[in-house]
Amino acid sequence: MNVFETINRLYEIHKWILREETGTPDEFADRFHVSRRQLYNILDEMKDMGAEIKYSRIGHTFYYVNDFDIKINQLQISSNDKNNTNEE
Repeated sequence: MNVFETINRLYEIHKWILREETGTPDEFADRFHVSRRQLYNILDEMKDMGAEIKYSRIGHTFYYVNDFDIKINQLQISSNDKNNTNEE
């Protein structure tokens, strides 16, 4: 999986959690074609970024405890950048 696919998957997971419509952990993992363990690894990475994520057994969904958002700034790399390195 390339970096853009990884970022897109992370953003999609974030949107499902915001809507509190993830379903069970197995259903959520299936939606993204990952194992349950991989899903929990992704959630752990999000927690490392500051997300407080819990699971509601009553609502059958993951949800944020805190106000968490993912912001991805545009990154532009051009062929001219190879001449602007700080190497000596």
